[in-house]
Amino acid sequence: MGVTKADDFVVSNQLVSLMLAQASENQYLAAIFDDLLDEEGSEIYMRPVGDYVAIDQPVTFWAIAESARLRGEIAIGCRRVRATQTDARALGGVTVNPLKSEALTYLPEDRVIVLARD
Repeated sequence: MGVTKADDFVVSNQLVSLMLAQASENQYLAAIFDDLLDEEGSEIYMRPVGDYVAIDQPVTFWAIAESARLRGEIAIGCRRVRATQTDARALGGVTVNPLKSEALTYLPEDRVIVLARD
């Protein structure tokens, strides 16, 4: 098991806040959040993108989501930090529900955000 960085917790809190805002506007998300908030339910994890897809060429988020689905997980976003890009919203490179058709290049330090039971 790797060492968790303190900023991973900040990103997780921001992610949960974004998801709760969505739930307040969509009553059908209640079952998902019941599972998330139950101590026996799924949790949010940030895992290396390379665990899901080959990163030697651009890949779509659809391919990542499908790989996660085959593992019994739900991919909800990704974290791509690039020194050359500004993060105006201060989300640490996190994108929730990214465009699934856009092929992006991923680095070994990039993460996929998944709902999973572990």
